[in-house]
Amino acid sequence: MPTDACQYFYDCKGCGALLKPLPGDCCVFCSYGSVPCPPVQVARRAEDGKGCCGSLSAQASDDWVGNARTSLLAWWLPHTLVVAGLFAGVPARTAIWLAALVWMGTACILNARRSGRTHCRFTPYYLAMTVPVLVLGSGVATAGLYAWIALAMLILLGDKIIWWATERTWGTFSYSN
Repeated sequence: MPTDACQYFYDCKGCGALLKPLPGDCCVFCSYGSVPCPPVQVARRAEDGKGCCGSLSAQASDDWVGNARTSLLAWWLPHTLVVAGLFAGVPARTAIWLAALVWMGTACILNARRSGRTHCRFTPYYLAMTVPVLVLGSGVATAGLYAWIALAMLILLGDKIIWWATERTWGTFSYSN
């Protein structure tokens, strides 16, 4: 294995399984090997804390999801506004939801760039959810309160499913190296 790169996937010749790193690990060697990969070993010897994929602690410190204050402002406040918007009239609800979705989408774009947080790379979800909000809010499709509740559930549960699935598959942070 080269000392300047991580091996993300490994196709086991013995059993045919495709191995991928466990969440938080940079490569299959760090997840399944008896010793960390060469880039991590080199980084530990250099004591700079950086492996082939950068410093996990630096990425975690840049991550807004892990910071209670920024997470509250970037995502939980807009989530609350989506729920509160259900009690407003359709024009106000549409405006509140559009603002909340664009706010969360922008926060995800910025957080993905800052920290490499995996699920934040799927920001188009929030931005895509503006389309059904606009359709219902403009009256192109007529729908009652139950349709709005279903859309709220899709928005609020869909992002949790994306979070779980992407970070379970590719780890908390996606690496560009």
